[in-house]
Amino acid sequence: MHKRTFLLKDYRHLLPSKGDSSGTKHLGCTAGDTAKSTTTNPARTKTYGNHGEEGGAGPDGQGSPFLRSKGADSVGARPQPGGYMSIRPPETPSSGLGAMLTQDRFRVPNHQRDYSWTPGEINQLFDDVQDGIARGADQYFLGLMVCISGEENTLTLLDGQQRLATAIIFFSAVRAWLKQVEEYSEDAQQIRDDYIGRRELGEKIITPKINLNSTNNPLFQQYVVSDAPLSDIEKHLKTLKKHDRNFNLLNSIIVCSNRVRAIADKSPDAKAAAKSLIEMVKYMHENVRIVRFIVQDDASAYTIFETLNDRGLDLTTIDLVKNHLFGRISSNDTPRIKELEDRWAQMMFTLANVKANDFLKVFWTSRHGRTQKDNLFQNLKKSHRTTKSAIDLSTDLVRAAENYAALESPDDVVWNGYSAAAKETIAALKIIGSAQTHPIILAALDKFTATEFERLLRLLEVIIVRYQLIGGERTGRLEIQCAKTAKEIFDGDVKTAVQAKESLKDIYVSDADFRQAFQTKEERSSPKAHYLLRKLEIEERRIASSDGARVTDPGIGLTIEHILPKNPGPEWDDIISDDLEIVEDCVYRLGNLCLLGKLNKEVGRNPFSKKKTEYGKTDVLTTRSLTSYSKWTRQEIDQRQTAMAKRAAAIWRF
Repeated sequence: MHKRTFLLKDYRHLLPSKGDSSGTKHLGCTAGDTAKSTTTNPARTKTYGNHGEEGGAGPDGQGSPFLRSKGADSVGARPQPGGYMSIRPPETPSSGLGAMLTQDRFRVPNHQRDYSWTPGEINQLFDDVQDGIARGADQYFLGLMVCISGEENTLTLLDGQQRLATAIIFFSAVRAWLKQVEEYSEDAQQIRDDYIGRRELGEKIITPKINLNSTNNPLFQQYVVSDAPLSDIEKHLKTLKKHDRNFNLLNSIIVCSNRVRAIADKSPDAKAAAKSLIEMVKYMHENVRIVRFIVQDDASAYTIFETLNDRGLDLTTIDLVKNHLFGRISSNDTPRIKELEDRWAQMMFTLANVKANDFLKVFWTSRHGRTQKDNLFQNLKKSHRTTKSAIDLSTDLVRAAENYAALESPDDVVWNGYSAAAKETIAALKIIGSAQTHPIILAALDKFTATEFERLLRLLEVIIVRYQLIGGERTGRLEIQCAKTAKEIFDGDVKTAVQAKESLKDIYVSDADFRQAFQTKEERSSPKAHYLLRKLEIEERRIASSDGARVTDPGIGLTIEHILPKNPGPEWDDIISDDLEIVEDCVYRLGNLCLLGKLNKEVGRNPFSKKKTEYGKTDVLTTRSLTSYSKWTRQEIDQRQTAMAKRAAAIWRF
């Protein structure tokens, strides 16, 4: 069939302009987010926009670019003569989802992110499909898919894998149910051949309709294409942690199976149930519509994504960066494309348990100083325009991703060459909340010696405690100062921890101000309170150790005890009657907190006179010292916290 040239302008009528109230529905929108339809027959057509596919559209199947528009009329990068980019479309602008599967096969590149839909997103999709069937809607628009043409009817899927994989998982669940009813076994076989995969003549294995990335594909073929028992899937899922890269995939199979079972259970008998399921499959074959762009190479596809982003279609920054980097490489340069794919996949695997977009901002800030989130992509794009620059950046991103992910765990291999004290500081920074310092740490890991880096970690811990944890100062100012220092470190202007302290002097809180803030500090976060009390206890043990013996860590198995209970019993009535606000004002004060072990539950809401006896039995020195008080009122809490503040100024000092 002859393929005409399709201009980017040609599909703009598909994108709702500012103020459009076409009735487009997007997954995750509340009722208030969905505009009332102004079409002639709103009941006949429904649109399924961005279905939460990994935070927006992108060339990794992360989401439909068919989203809300800011009303801009800009055209993407690298325009062709006349202001439009020429791209080659499919034979028809749109097709039924099932019909598309009967015609083509798809593969997901290895650099694409994993299958990620949650039960909420899956159920929303099928709620909408069933609603369309019930209302008799002629069409249900599932969004835009972008593919690269390939050989033997196999398309490389750059956008849409979440939707397409979910549909196939659902078809597989319907097939499994129909196989249980003998008279519908042929229908089950037809569903497999049309929508899941078929065995070609002379072949022993099934050729699937879609191959996912290298992480998801083995289990997808085992449990979806090959129709494994649901019990096997449930058993396998129980062995996976929630952050495992295959967790969402296996969970989606169970969700779809449960969905099919729920549809069947609403029917009076097996025949009626089969009829309902087949009706839904038929609706998804023709009435659930896809607009599909088939382009000739990666560069054309990535230009589409940039253009859609220019129109305000909510691509995430990490998606845009990937689009840009792959777009710098010629589609004929297979070795470099493979190299970039491998690096990108490695980076995303490393970042599996953290937010990739947060990493990108920290990475850029560590080298270029403070950057507004909205300007991040444009700044990066301007700095990396060539193929060499794109490859170099991918190398830097992989290394930086490993360092960034290591900030989540002191046991990460990145810290193997550092001391136990440095690892403890990494753990402490995570507890007390130190995201603003991450650019400094990333820059210093590349530029500082190990000794200076460990000293820098200590400085950052002190600053965070003084400025933020106790001082409660503005995080915006902290972010600005840390971004400035990070760039100075990366540029080589700051080479030591002492120089870093000078650079950060505006946010280094003085002893006097720190003591004053500490004297009245409340802490409702148990991990943060535990951190502060543990540090105070270690210092108390160090001072008490006259023979220079190693100070033991008191933190194991200790919990927070409120001396004045959060819910005091009648035993405290005499204290409360004299100070009606004492519980509200003082229960979370640091002076009212101590560390206890097994005695904690036994002490409970006892009056102070009984608690004091139990406190005397512990080996926690800062808790045992409470036996010196004869009563426990606001005055004693103030007195104890003032003493703690004086000690704290010496502990958190650089």
